[in-house]
Amino acid sequence: MAAVPSARSERPHLFLDVDGVLNAFELSLSNEAEPFDDFDVHEVEFEFEVGHPRTFVVCLSPAMGARLARLPVDIQWATTWEHRADSTIAPLCGLPPGLPVLTAREEAESWDLDWKFLEVRRAVERDPRPFVWIDDDLDFFQDGAVSAREWAEGLPLSSLLIAPEGETGLLPQQLDVVEDFVRRHGGELEDYETSEP
Repeated sequence: MAAVPSARSERPHLFLDVDGVLNAFELSLSNEAEPFDDFDVHEVEFEFEVGHPRTFVVCLSPAMGARLARLPVDIQWATTWEHRADSTIAPLCGLPPGLPVLTAREEAESWDLDWKFLEVRRAVERDPRPFVWIDDDLDFFQDGAVSAREWAEGLPLSSLLIAPEGETGLLPQQLDVVEDFVRRHGGELEDYETSEP
């Protein structure tokens, strides 16, 4: 079943990365982290350039996707997968189709990670509301001398920035924190209705 939001105006934003968040790079269990226990390995193929298909291996947790899908938030992809996140990743981890995608502007280098910071900032400026931003590279984002965390702390609205370890992806305990933030700023999980895809 796919989660369908019942309203779309006052809920928090959720800016969501793929690699290192949904897609655990190595699923390392050597530390004290307790990751989701239902990761499935998938091979996905698409073309970066016409006539040059590439195969990628992704490790995704349906339980993580289901918990994210139940949140009363407006999810936007903020990932170098760009529109491929919607077409390829969402169906494999249980997120609904048709989520908006932040993309690098022409003036940005497509693989320069700071484009995500610039686009998240633009999205918040266009529609200022509380937001959650989950990206394993969060602590590397800069705009000049300002880090993403410094920018968020200086805003007159609430935010939650989470940088999972890429080896484990988003942890259940981190998602507990997200759920608590969303309850305080956007409503209960029951705000969602479910429908068959």
